[in-house]
Amino acid sequence: MKGRSISILLILLLSLTAVYYINRGLQRIIRPRDSAGRMFLYFFANFLLIVVVIVSVVALIVRIFPPGT
Repeated sequence: MKGRSISILLILLLSLTAVYYINRGLQRIIRPRDSAGRMFLYFFANFLLIVVVIVSVVALIVRIFPPGT
């Protein structure tokens, strides 16, 4: 049980570091401080990023550790 908890925590930490660097790249590419339109594009891109990451992490955890085991 302890190994399972540590591996889930490791998956979450790896996904957070990936999101951090992707977010930094989005800030460089979109430059949200230039205009309101770019800011809303940045918000929309971050929203999509969050949804994709949450779905991917949950799917990965469920695939590695099926419910009921």
